[in-house]
Amino acid sequence: MNTRNTQRPVSAAYTYDQLFPLIRCTLEAGISALLLGSPGIGKSTMASELAKSMKKTLIDIRLAQKDPAELGGVYFPNRETQTLELFPPAWVKLACEEPCLVFLDEFNAAITKLHQAAAYQIVLEKRIGEFKFHPDTVVLAAGNREDDNSIVTPLSSALCNRFAHFEMRPDVATWLKWAAEHEIHEHIMAFIQTYGEEVLFCASDTYSFPTPRSWEMASKVMRQADKEDLKRAVAACVGLPMADRFYRYLEIYRKVNAKNIIAGKEKPDFRKKSEPSYIYAVIFAVAGYLSTVKVTDKDLGNIVSFIESPGIGPEYQILFFRQLYNRAVELFDRLKALPEFRELAGKIVNLRASLY
Repeated sequence: MNTRNTQRPVSAAYTYDQLFPLIRCTLEAGISALLLGSPGIGKSTMASELAKSMKKTLIDIRLAQKDPAELGGVYFPNRETQTLELFPPAWVKLACEEPCLVFLDEFNAAITKLHQAAAYQIVLEKRIGEFKFHPDTVVLAAGNREDDNSIVTPLSSALCNRFAHFEMRPDVATWLKWAAEHEIHEHIMAFIQTYGEEVLFCASDTYSFPTPRSWEMASKVMRQADKEDLKRAVAACVGLPMADRFYRYLEIYRKVNAKNIIAGKEKPDFRKKSEPSYIYAVIFAVAGYLSTVKVTDKDLGNIVSFIESPGIGPEYQILFFRQLYNRAVELFDRLKALPEFRELAGKIVNLRASLY
């Protein structure tokens, strides 16, 4: 059987937002899809969100962790009919009874020819043995790339040819939008907005390294760990070199007094401190503060005054309003009632397009 390496370039790499409609329409057309991408960039999240969007039950199968019998079932002798009968796994029964999204994760991670044989039947024929899937059940597979120090098993040409192939790449803007909607710690969002993809994803041969998934883990431990353990906890998620860099950035971030800014007691002048790292730190610190406090009508004008601070450009204004829209939509709606806000919004080109 001829094999080929599925990590050879088969298409351009796309962001999560670009891939979502592409993969959805592929699955709705009855075509199985194979999604390749680096570890931790959101492949499993996409499967979950696709299942919700398509109103299908998600069946999540980690292929490399399954015995082939758990995929294809086991044959037992039927003494009455003198034949072998297939006893399918529970997930097969579910996929036959109702519309499901069968997600075959770790698809190319050290799987055997027996795994591939079962996968071929699932992908090509949408069945296991005589158990045919529901007509609206779809199949999405995902795997890592060989370039990312992952264990990869070449797939047969016949199996590869049954998929539409897609590759995902990390994208800062897409991840920050997702992060704001999922309450990722504002310190992390500010850091990634400041330094971009080089800190969002940086694969290495160490146990811990930064990925969208490991930053999500870091966000969770930051909300739970004691102060003296914070840096070690973050390092356990994203690695010590990145944790060191993150905490050096936080030295700038923590000097921002968002409470005083919103109260009108401090007025930043970004002409004097124009470094992007400082401006991003102030933007996220103030937006994070506003998402956690009750803002009085009196202070609404101070918010507009802040975003009109000397030296702040439209790109930073748009970023600030995007954060408010994603994390404090009620406050954002109150701001829209202010004449000075409407005047400011009218000066910012494509503000609405940047928010929606």
